[in-house]
Amino acid sequence: MENLDLKRQRIFGRQVKRLREEKGLSQDDIAARCRVTKGSLSVIENGNRNFSFTTLLALAKALEVEPKMLLDIDFELFSE
Repeated sequence: MENLDLKRQRIFGRQVKRLREEKGLSQDDIAARCRVTKGSLSVIENGNRNFSFTTLLALAKALEVEPKMLLDIDFELFSE
């Protein structure tokens, strides 16, 4: 069974990817705006990496959304 935190990371990553694609932006575009590597963004989108609050804020700014938009996920669906 998958770890609950890993599930939540994957849900968050899908949210980031969805917003990025809706805006027609590439991983390169967002990575450059966030000052992270494309590889780092990829592992965030795939839910395979935990990251800092600073990165969350940089992602929100790069995607031109409020940070709460990135966190607008129903994590209760995936509670233990």
